[in-house]
Amino acid sequence: MRTLQIHNFYLFRLAVAICFAITLAGCTSYRYIPPDSDAGRQCVTSCGTNQQICIAGKEQIAASQAQACEMRNTSTVSICLAVAKTDADRELCAKKRQYCSSSASTWQCDSDYRACYTQCGGRIEESQ
Repeated sequence: MRTLQIHNFYLFRLAVAICFAITLAGCTSYRYIPPDSDAGRQCVTSCGTNQQICIAGKEQIAASQAQACEMRNTSTVSICLAVAKTDADRELCAKKRQYCSSSASTWQCDSDYRACYTQCGGRIEESQ
């Protein structure tokens, strides 16, 4: 059982490293060229406001999910400890904790911002 847990731990770390490498390899940067008109620039300002509202909402959801995960962890470990009979059992209880991420996925907010920016008359140049 212990060997399987160690094996799964290393597989998880490997998967995270591969995902990170793929993310870095696919990095795209954007150069924003503002609209020529005052109305277009005001429009872009509202795009930025909407993006910030979107990001704040995603961060709030992520924080709420992380808090719920931590509460589940606390409950799971407490229940485990309550029925543990040996030191070995108690040691296993600590290993029942799950990883709780508080990272917000804001890619949709950024994508919506870029769409709004171009609808306002701005241009975006992408580079890899």
